[in-house]
Amino acid sequence: MLTAADKGRVAGRFAAAAGGYDASARVQARIAATLADRLGTLPLADGARVLEIGCGTGLLTAAALSRLPRIGSWLASDIAPTMVASCRQRLSPDPRLTVAVMDGEAPAVTGPYDLICSSLALQWFPDAAGALARWRRMLAPGGMLLVATLGVDTFAQWRAALAAAGAPGAGPAYPDGATLSRWLGPGGRVERQDFVEHHADARHFLHALRGIGADYAPTRLPSATLRRAMRLLDAARPVDITYDVRWLLAL
Repeated sequence: MLTAADKGRVAGRFAAAAGGYDASARVQARIAATLADRLGTLPLADGARVLEIGCGTGLLTAAALSRLPRIGSWLASDIAPTMVASCRQRLSPDPRLTVAVMDGEAPAVTGPYDLICSSLALQWFPDAAGALARWRRMLAPGGMLLVATLGVDTFAQWRAALAAAGAPGAGPAYPDGATLSRWLGPGGRVERQDFVEHHADARHFLHALRGIGADYAPTRLPSATLRRAMRLLDAARPVDITYDVRWLLAL
């Protein structure tokens, strides 16, 4: 589990990656588009108030606004100022939209909101369960929460290579469905959808993570161990990496 210090370092990596994020965020864009499609099926009332946590460069923001023409307001937020700047730059002026720097784990707003949504931010929070509880308290009566986060089988191929190279547990660890259900609380639902990203080799995979700022690990591997894991992953070339996406829904 990440600590508060880890979270600060992660935020710094994402801030540094903002300028080139979109070039590497292939699977992240697919997940954001799928989340936007799901948002478009929700029974939102005209004038609905929406809060987005972890907007990044605006992949979800842009896709969702075009699918939700009748919402009243959309507050897109991110902890990294450069990501917020990129989000503003991506989007055409829209009177419904506000983009702000904010720590989504402990939002500086209270709502109430008719919808709170987030794509691939929750897994970076040291206290994800607490964040979900806070978000649910910010919902208006009848409000909805829809979050995409990463589940236990994410990067299974890379974690297997790390273990075979002598570094078990060195890769990122994500919660299983039962844990996410407990964090989400009563009345919540957790669904799974796998997204597979294809890479030419292990180096391409790791460069893609670095390109979006998602290559942080609390413990740095010895170079020899990292190279051994990369060779093991390359043995199955082309390299297919699974993103075990969990959809967290609360009504």
